[in-house]
Amino acid sequence: MENEYITFINTKPSAMKSVRYSFFVLLLILTELLAGAQNGAELRDSIFSEILNENRTIEIRLPKGYEPESKERYDVIYITDGEWNMNNFSFIHSFALGDKFVPPVILVALPNTYMDGQNMRDRDFLPLEMKNNERAGGADKFLAFLKTEVIPYINDNYSTNGVNSLYGHSYGGVFSMYALLAEPDLFENYYCTDPPLGWEKGYLKKTARDMFAKNPELEKKLWIAGTSNNSSIMEMSKFLEKYAPEKLTWQTATYPNEKHNSVRL
Repeated sequence: MENEYITFINTKPSAMKSVRYSFFVLLLILTELLAGAQNGAELRDSIFSEILNENRTIEIRLPKGYEPESKERYDVIYITDGEWNMNNFSFIHSFALGDKFVPPVILVALPNTYMDGQNMRDRDFLPLEMKNNERAGGADKFLAFLKTEVIPYINDNYSTNGVNSLYGHSYGGVFSMYALLAEPDLFENYYCTDPPLGWEKGYLKKTARDMFAKNPELEKKLWIAGTSNNSSIMEMSKFLEKYAPEKLTWQTATYPNEKHNSVRL
């Protein structure tokens, strides 16, 4: 699929601030309304991970009208940085569900672990050890945690259909892209918002080139979106145009007048 860049007509800063303020007030109101209208049960669970050697919290949101004994089965979307992203992702999904753009799904958020006040997301999301980041380098363990502990647990306890997706923002987006390259059969869809894809001197592109060459029949879906000043997205787009397997459905988009966190919406 050809990549797509999103552009907008320039707006005066003062007008943009007013529009943004009004938008976020409306967003808060709609979030409350849609949460009641579209979402089912919200559950908080936990798993002790033998792989990570720690207890991990899991937040689950079920479709409205979900019945455990029903024959209906649902896709599952796994959301990294769960303490930040679950409400945003759930809101967007609920909004789209209300207009019948998407089907009901099970959302599974994975909040981060904090040790001595430190967020351990760098440990879990980044696949290489780094000289200037002593926590980095545990992405393979976190991926194994998802593969052998979290996903089987969700499949055993909820009405799933085997179609899984992974969403990540920022370093979570790096992890989502890495998951596609390291465990391509684990998820059907890989979502990345504003990831620094040039991380560690283009490690992801080097890994992708080797992986694509060995898997010419790779048939997955990859979505990358971010701010217009994230040059690594354009660079990855050009890379995918040249090297992506024919059956890999991918698309990129960049948005002006957005910030690193706001572009998630």
